[in-house]
Amino acid sequence: MFRRRPFRRPLLRRWRPPLSPPGAPPRRPPLPPRVRRALTHANSLMADGQFAEAAYIFERLSEEARQRDMLVRAANLALQASRARLAADDVEAAVEQSQEALRLLARGGRAGRVPRVLSRITAALREKGYDAQADQLEQEAAQALEEMGLSLDEVRQRVPHVTEKRGTLPAHCSGCGAPLVPDEVEWHDTHTAECPYCGTIAKAT
Repeated sequence: MFRRRPFRRPLLRRWRPPLSPPGAPPRRPPLPPRVRRALTHANSLMADGQFAEAAYIFERLSEEARQRDMLVRAANLALQASRARLAADDVEAAVEQSQEALRLLARGGRAGRVPRVLSRITAALREKGYDAQADQLEQEAAQALEEMGLSLDEVRQRVPHVTEKRGTLPAHCSGCGAPLVPDEVEWHDTHTAECPYCGTIAKAT
């Protein structure tokens, strides 16, 4: 006879998202307190002009998210790292993080965001005189999309134009201090958006 093993409760319960209204974006798992603290600290460092220190934290958090297969969150964090590296005049590292962010967006089902993100990054590079790096990034973005069976021109044509009037978001997230960019947040409706870094809900006015 087989001996029945005694029932043991799991040490950690698997997180199950609450039911969302039909059509609403899926809820992300809540950030662990350690990650939220690190993210808040990195955004505080950015505000204080300590860009290299902030970039290191963003890069570490992005890598952790990627290892957990949270590709969109990893992409957003890599974008923050690229902004921090560019602000610190470390253009090589900025381009590297931008390339990673664009690849993660394409792999994470957010190919439609690639043209807007690419346009913003290349404009920032060209403004600082890094035309060659901007050209390189455009080539890398096109290659990342080709690996998904898409072309950059095709994705640009597919991107829907927002016709509904949305409210004005706060400048920064109340949960982690990150900047809230309208075309980077997850909009639930015209007056409710979700921070792409920590998941805090922001109300637009």
